Amino acid sequence: MQIAIAIVVVALENAVSANGPSGGAVAAGLAPNVIEQNTPGYSEAFPAGVPKTSSWCNGTSRPEDGAPPSDFVAVTGLASVFPKYGAPVSPVPEAKVLVANGKTYIRLRATKEWVLVQDQNENEIIGAHFDAMAPKNLATQMRIEVQADGTTLVDGPPPGRNDLIWMVRRGSFVAGTVDAVYVQMDMKTTDPDMKVVANVGADWWRAPDSPHSATNNRGAGNSNWVELSSDWSTLYFFSGNTSELAAAPPPPLTESPLPAQPASTRRTIDTPSPCLRVLAPR
Repeated sequence: MQIAIAIVVVALENAVSANGPSGGAVAAGLAPNVIEQNTPGYSEAFPAGVPKTSSWCNGTSRPEDGAPPSDFVAVTGLASVFPKYGAPVSPVPEAKVLVANGKTYIRLRATKEWVLVQDQNENEIIGAHFDAMAPKNLATQMRIEVQADGTTLVDGPPPGRNDLIWMVRRGSFVAGTVDAVYVQMDMKTTDPDMKVVANVGADWWRAPDSPHSATNNRGAGNSNWVELSSDWSTLYFFSGNTSELAAAPPPPLTESPLPAQPASTRRTIDTPSPCLRVLAPR
């Protein structure tokens, strides 16, 4: 599984429910954050231990066209959680991450209609801890528990490793009919002392059951990094052109108008970037 995803979270101080803030629709005023979470230079913090040359080290990474390869017919939304770069290495053993309202939409090329193809409420979340420097290898088991309210509880990332999670049943479509993907998830920590960052993204797949290989899956991209807290945050990713998304957003974003450009940074980063290329907000 390619980890070309940037985790981005925006803290929601209002509109919090037991199942997270989104519940299938983003609260009024929050939707514009999707642009900031997918614009270079708007990460809130950085992941610890990642390769400094990775395209996703500083934050969002996505091809401008956003479309899958012409012969691919499946997609899955995913998320990554890393220890926060610059934070003291003092793991909180009992601290975990809650995930809610994960959804993946595809956009039909002919009509520009957005279609829901993955929904956490009906699709199991799975994952593992991967080595931060070699995320495609060396996986170790991660405990995952579905709660009574439908949220999913996962272990936090141990030092030197991350949490990589995804929805197990891939969304399907007809080859050549899709030109973009949109993913959103709500996330929070169970302990305010837990210092982690997260992002979301997607992978295109050759078939709904293709095994991972260099020829069977392709990263659609990832969002910026967001620092998680004990309050719910919504993470957003979209592939493709920003102006097209703003003109015709997917259903969860239709309650608030989308700007074509970010309005401001969400938070001042208090640590230097560990990456070789530092991106300034623009």
